[in-house]
This record gives sequence, C-alpha cells and structure tokens, in this order.
Amino acid sequence: MVIGGLNKCSLIDYPGKIGAVVFTYGCNFTCPYCHNAGLVRAGGPEDAYNTDEVLAFLKKRVGRLEAVVISGGEPCLHFDLPDFIRRIKAMGYLVKLDTNGSRPAMLKILLAEGLLDYVAMDIKADPSAYAPHLCGHSIDAELRESVAMILNSGISHEFRTTCTTPFIDEAVLGTITDMIEGAELYALQEFNPKHTLNPDFFKDHAGTSPDLLRRFKELAEKSVKRCVLKLT
Repeated sequence: MVIGGLNKCSLIDYPGKIGAVVFTYGCNFTCPYCHNAGLVRAGGPEDAYNTDEVLAFLKKRVGRLEAVVISGGEPCLHFDLPDFIRRIKAMGYLVKLDTNGSRPAMLKILLAEGLLDYVAMDIKADPSAYAPHLCGHSIDAELRESVAMILNSGISHEFRTTCTTPFIDEAVLGTITDMIEGAELYALQEFNPKHTLNPDFFKDHAGTSPDLLRRFKELAEKSVKRCVLKLT
C-alpha cells in the first residue's frame, strides 16, 4: 500500500463523524479537473507515508477520532487494501471508502467481509463515455456493477458528480440518475478551476452556472432520496 497523504483530523469527510483521511497514491483515471494531481502523476508521491506509522497514529487517536476515510487516488487499485482496513476496523473505527467504481472485484471483497461502513462513489460522466478524457478505455460494465453493489449493500452511501463541460449536461445527468435511482445521497459538485491536473483542458471547457446546477438538483431529486449541491 502506497500512502501519499494523511489528513489527521477532518470534520467533513465522514458525515457526522470526526475522522482522519488516508490518501492512497495512484489512479487509473486522468480526470482533467482532479485536485489531487500529486497522487495521480507517475513517479510516486513526493513524501510517502509508512503504512505502519499511519496505523500507529490511528491507534494513538482511538477515542478521539471516530472514523477513517480512505481516499486517493484510487484505493481499490491496492491489493493489500482489505488487510489495511482490517487493521483499522480492529481498532474500532468506522471506515468510509472514496472510490471511482472502476474495480468492482475489490469492492465486492470489501463489502462481503463487512469492512466498510460508508461508500462514496464518483460518477464522472455517462458511463459509456469515460474514454478518452477520463480513462483510456470503456469501463461501462464495471461502473454499473459497482453502483449496483453499493445500492444493494445496505450500508450508508453517496454518489458524486463534478459538473463541468463536456462531461455533464441534462441528458447525461438523466443517464446517471436512472442508474443510481433510489440512492441515499447524490452530491452535485461545483467545478473549481484552481490547481487542476490539466488546466489547459479548461481553455475550451467550463464549469456549470449556479442556475444550471440548481436545475440539475431539481432533476436529480426525482430519482434519489436526497440531492445536495457542494459549492466551492
């Protein structure tokens, strides 16, 4: 497991809980609006964290922290993720996973073993249209499999979409909300042009106006239990 970052205390990443956030290094996507470029680019993190040191820190914070969020990058790329979470769960922590949904086989292992208490999955575009700007090949089937597992898992969950052209419009939003129908929470995130992985991409593409975001929210609320706007 390669850990590229650690937020020792967060009040916002696990809903209603005080938690730490562990950022794994490496991702199989190259989303141009990504704000964690240091965890995506080749060459490894500038300052990698020792796994045992991170676990030792979490052990010292038992009783003060309630949860651990594992984010990235893409955590499900790491074969030793289940063992890492087992060690965290043994300390009594709740565990939330942030994932892009591209590795349903790993997600299935984590859910089957009861290692997750909360899952947040990003859906970045029409599942059939991730190539070429988000990843190098079609992963439609994998994304839909992950969504179905999350919806049927019985655990707390949310889906998230960053709203920017050319990835999101009303038609695409309809495709996504049909796929996640009945979800507990859908978060529509405002695009932030600062510190992106590929700033040149946004010379020709832009975010979504507040009025259109509100329109998206109205549409999404017809399919999910709750929809929120996350504004920058």
